[in-house]
Amino acid sequence: MSSNNADTPSTRLLSKQERHYMLWDNFFSSYEWLEAVESELESNPVLIGAELGALHLTKSSTDINNSEPAYVTLLSGDNSGDVVYMRDLFMNSLKPHKYTEGATEITFDSGIILNVADVLFSPEIVPANTQKLLFDRGTLRSTYSFWKSADFALRVLEPPFISLAKSNISDEWFLVAQLMPQDDSQTLERWFEDSEEVHSTDRESR
Repeated sequence: MSSNNADTPSTRLLSKQERHYMLWDNFFSSYEWLEAVESELESNPVLIGAELGALHLTKSSTDINNSEPAYVTLLSGDNSGDVVYMRDLFMNSLKPHKYTEGATEITFDSGIILNVADVLFSPEIVPANTQKLLFDRGTLRSTYSFWKSADFALRVLEPPFISLAKSNISDEWFLVAQLMPQDDSQTLERWFEDSEEVHSTDRESR
């Protein structure tokens, strides 16, 4: 009786490319929206999260820290605002999830919480749980992954590429992130403000 000695992703060292697609496959059952954003809007979507490096192997998001679900933000990379017209395509490209109309976050069946404010509403300042998104054990440090990447590497987001900035028209402070693709395209800058929004799963249960 012959044995199959083929390596599986759980028994061998994964390449950067495999890790990359396994990360994005946490969220998308189809790449149709990602490809449309790239071709029609000439933009490069990006995921941000302090725990992205662990998401490619976990069976559920709570496996990462054994307590709270992973929190991730998706940015479209589009500066025109036209991404909001791709809403239906976006929702249909996602893996099974729960979403409450008007919310800025969705929850996947795996437990992962994805902030989609930038994709659905294209705000100038993205509302998010900044403590979960941009801090790692209390340190201002996160990671990000561009959909289209020359080397498929996960990038670290830390000062000086993430910093506090004060509004020119109020006394409010925001976190500003500068995300750099591996090619020669323009650096993507996004401003974040802290949001106390109740997650869609909590709303669904009420």
